[in-house]
Amino acid sequence: SSVDSTAIIQQYIQNWAQEELLLQKAVLNINQNELEIEKRLEAYRRSLLIHAYEQKLIQQQLDTLVLKSDLQMYYDQHTDDYLLGTKIAKVVFVKVSTMAPKLDSIEHWLFNEDTFDTEKIESYSHQYAKRFYNNPTEWITWKDFENVFPSEFNISALSMINNTMTLEDALHVYLVRLMDVKEQGEIAPLENVEEQIKSILLNQRKLKTVGVIQHKLLEDAKKSKQFEIY
Repeated sequence: SSVDSTAIIQQYIQNWAQEELLLQKAVLNINQNELEIEKRLEAYRRSLLIHAYEQKLIQQQLDTLVLKSDLQMYYDQHTDDYLLGTKIAKVVFVKVSTMAPKLDSIEHWLFNEDTFDTEKIESYSHQYAKRFYNNPTEWITWKDFENVFPSEFNISALSMINNTMTLEDALHVYLVRLMDVKEQGEIAPLENVEEQIKSILLNQRKLKTVGVIQHKLLEDAKKSKQFEIY
């Protein structure tokens, strides 16, 4: 609105004026030579230029492909760094109305080991489910999983021994299958920390690439007599 716009403009003007007044007072009351402003600005300018150039060279030269074997090797060497801070699980669940059709079918596809079919579960869920999660290979936190259900339901009995559960209230049926679970304090599965490890390995490559670039620049300068030590 025009009122909001005017208020924003007035605030901007006030902030600018306060900064200008502070700057004027600072110029009068601070010995700028003691702050070595020009020296600091030059150091900052050099740092910005060098960083920008290094980033450009990294983009041109860095191999961003991280092999599964590289991830596995780093993971095996650093498992103690990846202890779970919270319980995680792989789950599939479907929330449907108590009046939804083919409840026997979705239960059969979801609960029976021989007939477990993600495509049929997906198709049914898109048609009839109020809410569903059909990604049996992805880890989620147990807390996020618990939040799917009304507070009166207790899903703590769900385990890899008893890995299926049907819950029902006046309006809805909840069909749940636990695919896998890791407790707090256990070693996190590799797929749960892959992105972290990939980031670490790429950062290591960046540092190595920068080191190689710096060394090559120095050697080239020596060869071309741009740099000499007397």
